[in-house]
Amino acid sequence: DALSDSAKRGLELFRGKARCTRCHSGFNFTDEKFHNLGIGWDTNTVDLGRYMITNTPEDIGAFKTPTLREIARTAPYMHDGRFKTLEEVVDFYNQGGIKNPHLDNTVIPLELTEEEKKDLVAMLKSLNGEGWQHVSAPKSFPK
Repeated sequence: DALSDSAKRGLELFRGKARCTRCHSGFNFTDEKFHNLGIGWDTNTVDLGRYMITNTPEDIGAFKTPTLREIARTAPYMHDGRFKTLEEVVDFYNQGGIKNPHLDNTVIPLELTEEEKKDLVAMLKSLNGEGWQHVSAPKSFPK
């Protein structure tokens, strides 16, 4: 009963048709890798991303996959803050990102229905936790 029926359907989409686990996997819902989604290629304000560190052409426009934990509380989304809602993010992925010469090959149009997109957003909103908000930072660390 921890998840609504909509969120349960969204979890199935997350694992399957929506292909989210290709990048958002593991207990923190991230592969800790860098991917080019095309952000900025539509406005001619391309941020070179990881390439600025590695000087490796395949890293042009690539940014680290963020955790999805607490995602409903961390708007705006994408490295440039272009999306204000999770619905906008899901629409973006549903369209297959923004085409560019360095687009990650795992980013493709998803062909999700409106109902499927709502279910996926419900699942993402379920990734919020409770209890940790009252934890304070340690005053010292073990030696």
